[in-house]
Amino acid sequence: MAVTADELAQLEERLLAKLQGQPSRVEEEEEELPAAVFARVTCVTTILLVYVCVSMVASIFTTGVHGNLSQIEYCVYPLCFTAFTGLIFGALDSEAAGRRTIKLMRAWWIPQIVIVPYLYWTSDMYVDAVLLFIGFSINSIFWPWLFGAMREILRKRYQGSRTAWSQHYTSRALKLGAFQIVLAVSAIAQGLEGKESFPRVYATFNFSLNLSTVLIFVIAIFDVCAVDTRAAATLRLSPLQAAAVVTCGIVVLSAFAGYIVSEQRRPSKRAARAAFLSMVFSNQFCFIVVGRLVWVARRKARSEDSASVVPAKEEGLEAGVFDVPGA
Repeated sequence: MAVTADELAQLEERLLAKLQGQPSRVEEEEEELPAAVFARVTCVTTILLVYVCVSMVASIFTTGVHGNLSQIEYCVYPLCFTAFTGLIFGALDSEAAGRRTIKLMRAWWIPQIVIVPYLYWTSDMYVDAVLLFIGFSINSIFWPWLFGAMREILRKRYQGSRTAWSQHYTSRALKLGAFQIVLAVSAIAQGLEGKESFPRVYATFNFSLNLSTVLIFVIAIFDVCAVDTRAAATLRLSPLQAAAVVTCGIVVLSAFAGYIVSEQRRPSKRAARAAFLSMVFSNQFCFIVVGRLVWVARRKARSEDSASVVPAKEEGLEAGVFDVPGA
């Protein structure tokens, strides 16, 4: 494809501006979209989130965690993560939409601190209830912070090309969401039979949810923290970067474990529980390492911004116009 003279001029201007440490005219003119542009997709996401919470509350007072209603909710739950990923990174060109999505995420996590553990407690799964209470308490703090920090870094890094990168992340989320819908339909189509089908559906949930978290961690490691993929392939990473890649790989293995269990017609309850525990602990380890990596990247980005600020020349009264000679 031929490159026009205007495109070459814009590229030259961006390169020159980066060398001088100043924003280019092209970057300054980038359009900042209002939150209203993403109103419809936000409404659809909100409906999905409300359904998940209402379904869990209904399961508490009806069939419990092993019931068919709860199993349908488990098949839908991973789509919430993917929807958040698409909204937050697919709206890099809208600061208002990003802030609103982070608030929506917090509003969704906080009720689950009570709802999900209570659902397990009423189903006589007391150990799982305690683990989930601790886990969701951490999730309600970690995920909004992680998404906010990642978004902050990406908006600065992709200044001037936010729209293109927003489309890139939206495409990723849509592809993953389509695959998760196929998984959900497949799990439901095999039949829901209460406690008999619960291990299989639960393993499908583990596999599908891990796909969403792996996507987020990969974006954090390689896009946000700019870990060199070639260095990763040749094992030439710093200890923190290597730990982040390894823990992300463990989450991938946990997803594969869930997939293997989900493909069995009647998997054992122990296998499904093992897949669940592997998902919980592998993601928690990833929280620590990837969270630390993102924190370092954000601190570095902020320090670079502070260092690049040039004091303005004094003018007017501050320029010493009324200074008295010899004073």
